Amino acid sequence: MASNDPQTDEQDETANTGTDRVAGGSIESDDGRGDRDERRGRENQATDDRTTGRSDRETASEDGDDDPYEIRLYEPSDRAGFLELYDLVFGDVDGEWFRWKYEDNPYVDHVPIVLATHEGSIVGTKPCFVLELRADSKTFRGYQPADVMVHPDHRRRGLYSRTTERMKEYYRARDPELFFNFPNPATLSGSLKHGWEIVERVPTYYRIQRPESMLEMTESERVATLTSVATPVVERYLDAQTPRESGVRGVSVERYDEVPAEVFAEIYRRAIPGTIHANRNETFYEWRFENPTRSYEAYVARKRGEAIAGIVTGTAIEDGSRITNLTDVVPLATTADRRDGIRALLSRIVDDRRDDAILAVSGDGIPESILSEFGFYSDLAVPLSHVSQPTTQVTYPISSEGGHEWTVGGRAVADAANWTITFAEQDTR
Repeated sequence: MASNDPQTDEQDETANTGTDRVAGGSIESDDGRGDRDERRGRENQATDDRTTGRSDRETASEDGDDDPYEIRLYEPSDRAGFLELYDLVFGDVDGEWFRWKYEDNPYVDHVPIVLATHEGSIVGTKPCFVLELRADSKTFRGYQPADVMVHPDHRRRGLYSRTTERMKEYYRARDPELFFNFPNPATLSGSLKHGWEIVERVPTYYRIQRPESMLEMTESERVATLTSVATPVVERYLDAQTPRESGVRGVSVERYDEVPAEVFAEIYRRAIPGTIHANRNETFYEWRFENPTRSYEAYVARKRGEAIAGIVTGTAIEDGSRITNLTDVVPLATTADRRDGIRALLSRIVDDRRDDAILAVSGDGIPESILSEFGFYSDLAVPLSHVSQPTTQVTYPISSEGGHEWTVGGRAVADAANWTITFAEQDTR
């Protein structure tokens, strides 16, 4: 689903699939360091830690008292400790996932994680999922906080605040131009406290494929509620069996077990939007869809032999049900054949995936008018809005472009009109 509750001090449910997975309690208001005015007051005073001699480790608290916690950057020997804490908070995951997401990320030369340790053990983390973003012709790094954790025995002790502020401080004079992420409702207030601003509520569109069987198989009360609420409108659509599902005349569709990076990058380059989005070059496609926790397939629509559109699907078992996300789509901007290509792709995917419980699409990569033709319904509208948790995008710029601190690549980063978001921009998809 688009985003789930994390395990917090008030809630026992753990979100293994949320877009900004955070565990470790409701966000602490221990010191007020995250006030939005803090950023504006300190931006011009920021200097590179390496030139000031500041250590990558912090052990002293602000009032000078003994501090049992050390806030520091990730080191290679921390891998096992990180995975151990992840297993405790979110559930089992292996080293292959960590290697893909953090160690083999092509956009950074280090593992972008800030840690909190206690007596040598990792008890808190603030990692970032890094993407190369593009706005018009400018490319830059975007850091997405994700997999944030605090050990149950160390909650409400300011570790979320301290790791967040250390992350901001360390990267302010370094690589990224902005942070952007998708906190769930339990962590949104913490993001705002530390200076992030809301961009928009990103819609997720659901197509309930098998409502009756899903109600029987699901282990999640929330998924069952979503399905039962959506079933009447979905069944009316499924009964109609619109002719569009037979394909698009003159357009063929090919399915690939692996994403053909060169093909997708070429389709993307034909119509690049000026808005902020993940830069979809060959490097992106060769790495982004190697996530071992999902099974990816690619679909390419061709007209007279020329590739005109593509969609990457990612499938996983969530809450006991098989969910397929339409993770990526190209082209992102308008072309003469884009709508026909997308219609043909959706027709094939719906046919191939009719045994899946749910198909999901995020953001504005596919026009809503086309999605509605194929039975997708937005979680921002009734009836799904009553039972689905919204996906909220937030951002926090690090650099200051020509004195305009909330502008990157000539785009106001807190303006929803300046972004194009799909699941591919979100770390867990």
